[in-house]
Amino acid sequence: MAEESKPKMSKHVCACGPILTTVSANPLLDIVSVLDDADSLEILKGLMKTEVRSPFPDGLFGMDSQRTNKALRRLLRAGLVNSRIDGPDHVYYIHVERFKVLEEFVDGCVNNHAEKA
Repeated sequence: MAEESKPKMSKHVCACGPILTTVSANPLLDIVSVLDDADSLEILKGLMKTEVRSPFPDGLFGMDSQRTNKALRRLLRAGLVNSRIDGPDHVYYIHVERFKVLEEFVDGCVNNHAEKA
């Protein structure tokens, strides 16, 4: 029986292993810190419209590959973006569940659920 060789992975920013160990006990602070970066915001705005597939040697959403990879790593560390393997590629998408804490915070600010004095 011939062994099937696994396809060689395309160049990608890996979402596996130790990169996710930086998710802290304060997810709201993680999210706000990452959103303070213009490149990370650009990637999130782009991912709101379409998932992206590795590799991206020319970068994404108007950024070169170095800026893209740096911002994508920040988003992955904060748990805001995730990926799945599809053949030799990784497909990146927004990790919706991670934004729930931000949604609750913004809703509380916008709708002012505070008890009246």
